[in-house]
Amino acid sequence: MNKKRLWACFAVAGLCILGGCSEESVYTLSKDEVKIKVHETEFDPLDYLLKDGEPLDEGDRAKIKTGAKIDTNTVGKTVFTFPEYGLSLHVTIYDDEAPTLSIVGFQVKRGVVFTWNEESLNKLKPQISDNYDSGDLLKKSLHCDSVDTNQLGKQTITCYVEDSTGNKTSKSVEMEVVE
Repeated sequence: MNKKRLWACFAVAGLCILGGCSEESVYTLSKDEVKIKVHETEFDPLDYLLKDGEPLDEGDRAKIKTGAKIDTNTVGKTVFTFPEYGLSLHVTIYDDEAPTLSIVGFQVKRGVVFTWNEESLNKLKPQISDNYDSGDLLKKSLHCDSVDTNQLGKQTITCYVEDSTGNKTSKSVEMEVVE
């Protein structure tokens, strides 16, 4: 071995002994699957990427170029990939918030056949809101218990509404049967 090569080997060995050598970092995920609430604005896939078993520091975060975004406004499952590390983070976006419902009872005539239809449901003046579905969509899912029009007086019935992800809410309302 010539002297230049020998000195180069000693220099590299010396740097390694003094801590100058760095092993290649290993990137992993803290979780393979995560669940986040619909409309979550604080979700960052980099929060789940680890470098040598530790969370990324700001310098590491800045070096990682990722243009992919996850739409947290849509319920469902998606995968966020870190192709440079061969990693995939499975993300489930869920909605567990029930709609809100406000209704007002009204009078119906005794002995008249009463059915719930679009017109009679609108008499309840329903105010429906949800964190995921529109109120117009939810009005179509509004259902109420039947009213006994053979019995004079006030009756309490329950109305129900369900959003597209299966969250339900109910509200009691007082109906009055009059002559």
